[in-house]
Amino acid sequence: MTPRKAATWDLVKVALLSPMITVIVIAVIIGIIRLLAGDGLSGLGSAVAAGWLAVNQVPVTIGGVTLGILPLLPTLLAAAGTVKVVAEGASTARELPDLIGIAGAALGGSMLVTTLSLAVIADGSAVTPIGQPDSLQAFGYTLLVQGVAVLVGVAIPSLKPILTEFAVPATERVGARGGLIAFGLFIAGGAAMVFAGIIAHWGAMRTMIDDGNTVDGYLGLTVLSVLYLPNMIVGATAISTGASAQLGTTVLDAFDVARGEVPPLPVTAALPETSIGPLGAFVFMIPLIAGAVLGWYCRSDDPVRHLRAVGIGAAVAAALMVAAAWVSGGRLGELGHSGVNVPTAGVYTFAWLALGGGLVVAVLWLADGGFAGRRRAAEEVGDDLDDWFDVPESGSVDSADAGDASVDDAPDLAGREAADEADDDAALADDTSTPGTDATEAPAFGTDPLTETDPGKH
Repeated sequence: MTPRKAATWDLVKVALLSPMITVIVIAVIIGIIRLLAGDGLSGLGSAVAAGWLAVNQVPVTIGGVTLGILPLLPTLLAAAGTVKVVAEGASTARELPDLIGIAGAALGGSMLVTTLSLAVIADGSAVTPIGQPDSLQAFGYTLLVQGVAVLVGVAIPSLKPILTEFAVPATERVGARGGLIAFGLFIAGGAAMVFAGIIAHWGAMRTMIDDGNTVDGYLGLTVLSVLYLPNMIVGATAISTGASAQLGTTVLDAFDVARGEVPPLPVTAALPETSIGPLGAFVFMIPLIAGAVLGWYCRSDDPVRHLRAVGIGAAVAAALMVAAAWVSGGRLGELGHSGVNVPTAGVYTFAWLALGGGLVVAVLWLADGGFAGRRRAAEEVGDDLDDWFDVPESGSVDSADAGDASVDDAPDLAGREAADEADDDAALADDTSTPGTDATEAPAFGTDPLTETDPGKH
């Protein structure tokens, strides 16, 4: 596809497509629920407007009770829609002003819908129990949620030329991507903990669903439980790092549970009734394994670069954990604040990943002979960690495959041909390459990730 300037219709599509689809879905879901409950469609506009604000994590007041802890699943789905639309628009941009226009259109459309939502709620406040949200807070949360989605959408097709333009070293790029992988493993471990709790307390969950009494009651409780599943998973993930979590008046960590009042949602039945004692130490295998995977992913012949990449990956994962923990918590009406200890979760995440990754660095360094191995590597040809892991020797793949194995796979914003890019990547020599090797020889696929193309060496 030939890059071109964004037309007016393209900007309108980027601005309104995702928000309009989100609003329509909210309207359909709320309409169905109200009809099943026999309430009719009166006040539907205010309910839909409140739904849009809730999707953007804006605290909503209903009947004088403020609900600050909102389900993450609708937020993630709406953000994914924004990412897709923005990425499609950004893929055709050829200059920085085009990207800025696309990003501005996406943010402007979301802010417009938020403005209309505030106006609709204000207009219907006399006949509905929905309170008027704080305008500054509403715009701030919308800008935050949609802004992150817009940045991700712009980065998908534009990240590689940006990294090349600013000469970001391979160590930072591999470390950052390793941090994303480690955070994904964290979340997977938290999800396993939650689903294990659901299976163990399935009877209690069914009893809570039966309390709905009617079809719409069953449906409402089930849907709410599904929507709040990501919040539960984030909480479980934070607990696996050693942080404490609070839900209602119940406080728990890996070793202790202080039971109290919890929201009447079936998914809360997954919480343990009593402490599991020393067996709670097994949950720490989740961050330790994630740290080991991070250390393996960032492996390098140079232990200093290896440690640096692990540190970058741990910092990226810790930042993501802080963001996830912050957005998944909030005030839960009369039950007070619910969520996890955000600073503790971030610090513990970094510590566990640094520990697991550092152990891998130490093991690989000792397996290579320690200081003696490093001295020998400086004198001999072909002595590196890749030999110890039985990785194919250098030159086993052609330059096209080597280009495919590079850190960044995004299309070039400047419009360079993919084949030329692969050849350029394969022609660059890493600073840890073996002396005497031809600089144009393609590196082996799956070898040292930190020896990937470093754009700072042009």
